[in-house]
Amino acid sequence: MRLRIFHRTRYLYRTAVSESHNEVRLHPATDDSARLEFFLLNVQPPVRLKHFRDEWMNYVHWFDISEPHTTLSIDAQLVVQTSSPYTQGKPLGTPFSALQDMQDELLAPFLQSSSYVDINRDVWKEALDVKAGVDDVFAVAEALMSHVNASWAYVPGATHASTHMREVMRDRQGVCQDFAHVLIGMCRSLGIPARYVSGYLYNGPGAHLRGAQATHAWCEVWVPGRGWFGLDPTNNTLADERHIKIATGRDYAEAAPITGQFDGPFNATMAMQIEVEVSPA
Repeated sequence: MRLRIFHRTRYLYRTAVSESHNEVRLHPATDDSARLEFFLLNVQPPVRLKHFRDEWMNYVHWFDISEPHTTLSIDAQLVVQTSSPYTQGKPLGTPFSALQDMQDELLAPFLQSSSYVDINRDVWKEALDVKAGVDDVFAVAEALMSHVNASWAYVPGATHASTHMREVMRDRQGVCQDFAHVLIGMCRSLGIPARYVSGYLYNGPGAHLRGAQATHAWCEVWVPGRGWFGLDPTNNTLADERHIKIATGRDYAEAAPITGQFDGPFNATMAMQIEVEVSPA
């Protein structure tokens, strides 16, 4: 599937701010199921863009704006060719004993609590009830995805970017970021490495997928001997060719599309406008 994405983020400030420092994770990840054909990032006021790879090999652009400004616009345009990582079927048949035999320092961070994900007894008990004795890593992860989708209400505006998983567990409602955090926590509580994914979702003709109006979020789980596979708990579906991966991390804190800070009053930000369009190319 060949997809074109346009993503605009615009910040409006009540008063001029300065010394703005920003990191942008909008350059798509490339792997066997995603090939980048075109990418353009434009920032206003004009800046000198620099880039680096972060701890999880996400492509990060960063820039500073020293002079006073009352608006900041960040536009990304890209064309990407996607395919489903599930063309050979689901990675079923791996027992939980394979996780116990796994010794990989790179996976250890995806088994622990993190900034927005909490692994505690209540999370483990709920996940264990869903597991119900099944000895198949991916089958259990998929069952947990369906459980989160059925047990949490999708309520735009019920949470915000800094909402912790503990609140989402208590209130049983949220948006795609929250659904992903809950699924990640449940998988990790059972010893399944899980990571957060930010990206885009193509909502094709006749489809009714939630989260396609802005940046989307889902979860990837590690299946020993098979690799990472995506699960979208917001829509109770496998992350396939409709999902365009931008960044991964332990949780939202490490994969947020745009982060930054500036020198100015704490309430200087009057509005943030986000426009995302995903269409066939």
